[in-house]
Amino acid sequence: MALMLLSLGSHAQEVEYQLQGLEGELEDNAEAYLKQLPPLKPEQIERFGDDIDMAVRNSLQALGYYNPEIDISPAEDRPELLVIRVAPGEPVRIRDLDIRLDGDAAADPAFAERLGKLALKQGDVLHHEVYEKAKAGLLSLALTRGYFDAGYQKSQVRVYPWEHAADVELAFDSGLRYKFGELRIDTDRPVERLLKPLVDIKPGDPYQASRLAELSRSLSATRYFRQVEVLPMVSEADENQRVPLSVVLRAKADNEVELGVGFSTDEGPRTSASWEKPWINSLGHSVNTTLKLSAPKQDITLVYKIPRGHPLNNYYTLQGGYQRLDEDDTESDRLVASIHRWDKSVTDWTRDTFIRSEFESYTQGEQRDSSFLLIPGVSFNRTRVRGGLDPVWGDTQLATLELSEPWWGSDTRFVRLWGRTKWLRSIDEKQRVIARAEQGAVWVDAVTDLPPSLRFFTGGDLTVRGFSYESITPLDENGDRLGAKYASALSLEYDYRVAQKWRLATFVDTGTATNDYSEAWKVGTGVGVRWLTPIGSVRLDLAFGVSEPDTPWRIHFTLGPEL
Repeated sequence: MALMLLSLGSHAQEVEYQLQGLEGELEDNAEAYLKQLPPLKPEQIERFGDDIDMAVRNSLQALGYYNPEIDISPAEDRPELLVIRVAPGEPVRIRDLDIRLDGDAAADPAFAERLGKLALKQGDVLHHEVYEKAKAGLLSLALTRGYFDAGYQKSQVRVYPWEHAADVELAFDSGLRYKFGELRIDTDRPVERLLKPLVDIKPGDPYQASRLAELSRSLSATRYFRQVEVLPMVSEADENQRVPLSVVLRAKADNEVELGVGFSTDEGPRTSASWEKPWINSLGHSVNTTLKLSAPKQDITLVYKIPRGHPLNNYYTLQGGYQRLDEDDTESDRLVASIHRWDKSVTDWTRDTFIRSEFESYTQGEQRDSSFLLIPGVSFNRTRVRGGLDPVWGDTQLATLELSEPWWGSDTRFVRLWGRTKWLRSIDEKQRVIARAEQGAVWVDAVTDLPPSLRFFTGGDLTVRGFSYESITPLDENGDRLGAKYASALSLEYDYRVAQKWRLATFVDTGTATNDYSEAWKVGTGVGVRWLTPIGSVRLDLAFGVSEPDTPWRIHFTLGPEL
């Protein structure tokens, strides 16, 4: 027996309702209907008694209960308290369910699938909201698939309360399915060559709204346009049910500049600036220059992009840059130039095939040297995320293979392989688990033959927390960081949501950078706070290096996407 006290006013003498005999959604719905009544005084109960009774009956009928017994009487000691005793009785169930499809939709597999998943079932309690949603769902599906003349020839529910039964009849006529017509382009730039690989909609194809949405997303993702509109002109369909498509495109500004600031415990405060010219010519060439500055690291990069075929999936980039690094035992000046060919597959994997030349002048501990390398290689990466800035599911993978040989001009022979994977999975609405694994290896005669940028170091915000940035590495005889041939890192984190934008976390990280795996791995563990902001997750961790004799501790701060 459920007991609910519902007040419909703040004044002491206004009528309050006490529901007895209902629970769950029956109680919730009755409460909602009673709240719609105007505030009453005790002396008005007799005049509005039928309205109160009808409100309760209507709330129950909406959920399939047509034979309730309702008794309404004031409380003996409180005339302003109205006690409503309800016995809902047996519900009305769907006895006959007759759903008919006419028109082209009768042969459309999407409608067959929708009918198979319809929440309206024979033998179910008659729930009027479920019935209305089923009707609306068929109409919505019809519109998204081009049945613009669709409608119901008949839609009715016949209720037989004394038999506790209802007969439902839906006769849906979709009419003819419309088709895509001509493409009308309104643009302020010559876009024919760019649009051709992006538009896979041909006149005469069956209409489907999802294909228009996909085209709109693809055009926006090219980063060429500040305005993208893809609209079906249904009112202008011809006698063959062909719907013209209007595509309105407005190019971005000739030059775009962005400024950014950030902070991490690995690099400290950092700033960035970028200049982009998104549209150089009718072939879709673009150029982007990025400058990043922090205390230990400064770099500038220029990327020139050349589409080939599909501008999102297939293109070349010409890249060049300079990087200056001055951190702990490492000083390095590095010049890089490279050519990349990018290809994205239907499974979201992106392949980057490249040739990179680099000259690096460096000091690593006591070693002062320089090197020139010509490095061909290939990289594969994929990122999948659900949930936007606050992901509930996702994973990312990255693997890179690089080669160098003296016979094609490099100073050093080596094979270098590096990869990382990260997985985020939700246990329920409040709990998440994040796992990460990283492995690197370089096969070279001596690690000192490599410049610092190609040696392995680990430790810090993104690898092994509880240790300073890239502090885990073999040391030379002077105690300076040397760099290693191999690196491994593993991490497991558990997050628990304590408020809408706040999570608490606990984690354990382990890893090593080594030349022979003879050393024990470093282990860090700790707790953290996660704050969701409009620009990404702010992560603050207190980590302890529990593998060390004195158990050092560090605070780690990072800002950015989870994956």
